Amino acid sequence: KTPVTNNNLTRVRLAFLLAVLSIVSITARSFAVTYKIGDTYGGGKVAYIYQPGDSGYVKGEQHGLIAAEADINTTYKDAWDGDSYTGVYVWSTSQFENTNNTDYAYKEISSTGTAISDGAANTDKILSMYPATKYPNSAAALARAYRGGGFDDWFLPSIDELKQLYESKGLVGGYADYTYWSSSEINPSMAWYHIFVNGIRRDSNKSYFKRVRPVRVF
Repeated sequence: KTPVTNNNLTRVRLAFLLAVLSIVSITARSFAVTYKIGDTYGGGKVAYIYQPGDSGYVKGEQHGLIAAEADINTTYKDAWDGDSYTGVYVWSTSQFENTNNTDYAYKEISSTGTAISDGAANTDKILSMYPATKYPNSAAALARAYRGGGFDDWFLPSIDELKQLYESKGLVGGYADYTYWSSSEINPSMAWYHIFVNGIRRDSNKSYFKRVRPVRVF
């Protein structure tokens, strides 16, 4: 009969622990939730799932973009022309900075990106130039202020992210046959937007009015 030793007990305990960890790992994988475009999740609807090559892609994990279930649709008085608007917003401010007598909307940010995963950083840069406390009705300010699902990390999508929202619009829903702002700047006076009628991206003067659909990452 083989005597029971501390080494034997240690080996038995180790084998048991490894077996338990293996079961836990298999169970976790078996019950991992996967989402598809159009699913309600995270305060909105899944609009895009990151693919290999996207900067947010992680092999073996599922990440992507959640779109708000509806466009921002507030009514406000524009500080520049004094008129009231509902559901459409300028890219930056549409206000004049009297100290230099130039349109403050045309101050260049110069470092926004166009790619998937650039939208959040773009929004931060826009709001650094145009603080929401002073310019609460810009496209970026309204996107960041959105609180769908209780989340506070919503942002204005980059132009490539906005393209994915257009391509999934039939499953996400709630879009208008209109134009939507991206957070991707072109130059001091222009930024990219996407037409949700035909899927074409175009450049536009920053002081023009367009719709806003916030997104967040899951």
